Amino acid sequence: MKVDINKLPSQIIYNNLKEMVRAKNTAHDSIFKFHWKKMWPFSLIWPQVDFVRIVRLMDELRKNVVSQKALIKEAKSKAKPYEKTFLDTVPAYLDNFDTSCKCLADVAQWKQDMLEKKLHHDVKMIRDVSEYNNILKAYEKAQNDLVQAGAFVRAGWVEVIQGITKEGEGK
Repeated sequence: MKVDINKLPSQIIYNNLKEMVRAKNTAHDSIFKFHWKKMWPFSLIWPQVDFVRIVRLMDELRKNVVSQKALIKEAKSKAKPYEKTFLDTVPAYLDNFDTSCKCLADVAQWKQDMLEKKLHHDVKMIRDVSEYNNILKAYEKAQNDLVQAGAFVRAGWVEVIQGITKEGEGK
């Protein structure tokens, strides 16, 4: 008997997680990755990172966390035995993902605030970076927690794949 993996609740949740993580990682890269367009004088020509959009995206992803948790509750009732571990580990991962999104939004908001202050000439060239440093440390901790929770999700996903393989072989 062949198992259609696309009809399993855990596969839908797994695909949703991948898309959410991809969106968050793209936002992370646009804030933190070095790019020549960010250097002067090129920064005068090309638009900078749209921090406001990143804040909105992180808010949207945080709303998706809530809907994914509801989907997991529903999926647990229909899940096959080999899906249980995966479905049990995802809520903790989503909590860490939510925290990470909040911290990344804080980073983007701080940067946006600095841009707006610069535009209004309210800031001297010497910045107080202690606040930003604290925001970055909180984001770093959230990222580490997310990676650790992700290890459990991956282990649960391996169980799903093994279960599908065994069921497909008829064992």
